[in-house]
Amino acid sequence: MGITERRERERARRRREILDNAWKVASEVGWSAFSVEKVAASAELARGTIYTYFPDLATLVLELGKEALSELSVSLGSAESLGAALDVPVRFAQRSTAAFNLLFPRQEADPPQLMSEGLAEVRRQAAELMGALQRLSSGVETQHLPADEREAAVFLSGIGMAGALIPELRASTSLRHRWQDFCLKGMVAKPDKSGTD
Repeated sequence: MGITERRERERARRRREILDNAWKVASEVGWSAFSVEKVAASAELARGTIYTYFPDLATLVLELGKEALSELSVSLGSAESLGAALDVPVRFAQRSTAAFNLLFPRQEADPPQLMSEGLAEVRRQAAELMGALQRLSSGVETQHLPADEREAAVFLSGIGMAGALIPELRASTSLRHRWQDFCLKGMVAKPDKSGTD
C-alpha cells in the first residue's frame, strides 16, 4: 500500500470517527445544544480538525442527515408488508432518537445553525419515503384509505409516524398494531348529524 492510499484510509477513518462522535453528542445533548466544540471534545480532536473535514456545522449536520435518510430508506425498502413498513418509524426512532429527530423535527423552528437547504431537502425526501408506503398496501384491507393517492400517502405516513411519536404506541407493540389495524380496517364512520364537517 502506498502513501497516498494510507492517507486516504486514515482520512476516511478520521471522518468516520468524527461522524460517530457527532451522533454520540446529538444523542446526549440533542440538536438544540449540538455544536462543533462538543463533537471535537467527544472525539478528543481540535476544533480545527473537525473543520478540515466539515467546513461548518451545517455541513456536518447535513452529512448526518444523509446517513439517517439512508438508514430509513434501507429499512423501508426491506419491509415486506405494509404492517412491517408501518413499524419502521418506531424501530428507527428506538434505534436512534437523534437520527429520527433530525429527519422529523417536532419543534417549529430549528436552531439557526442547523438550517440549510440541503437539510431541508433531506427532510423532504424522508417525508416522501414515508408517503410511499401505499406501494405495500395491495392485498391489505384498506377500505378507509382515501381514494386520492396523495391523501392515501399522508394517511399511511400518519399511521406510521404516530407509532414513533405517541409514547404509549411507541412502548407497546400490541397496542401499536391494534392502532394500525383500527386505522386500516377502521370502523364505519357514523354520519355527522350536526351538519358540519
